[in-house]
Amino acid sequence: MKKSIFSKVSQATLLVAVMMHESVFAALPNIPTPQGGGIGGAQVQDGDWMGQMGAYFKAGISILALVLAGLSFIKVMGGGLRKWNEYSRGQAEFADLKEFFIVGVILIVFIVMMANYALSVLA
Repeated sequence: MKKSIFSKVSQATLLVAVMMHESVFAALPNIPTPQGGGIGGAQVQDGDWMGQMGAYFKAGISILALVLAGLSFIKVMGGGLRKWNEYSRGQAEFADLKEFFIVGVILIVFIVMMANYALSVLA
């Protein structure tokens, strides 16, 4: 007897919770999509949540690529300054300094090219 009363109360509570939950979706505004369209370059239509998810994914990949390119630039420049400091103290040869800067420039160019390729694949 006790279990059936508890069961009825829980069912009634669930019904009330579901009914209150349905009214929440009544007037939600549309979420603005990022500029540049979704994956594949197509413009995202209103109410197309899969297209919006693709557009936000594309924007996130773009931001990640730019952040990684910036971090690599900072790391290469920091290493170059460290190598210059070693050269000025006489702990490194001029050839080591030139080698570091050449490899650093090649690395930065490669990372920027890969970031550009990653963004063009999604466009």
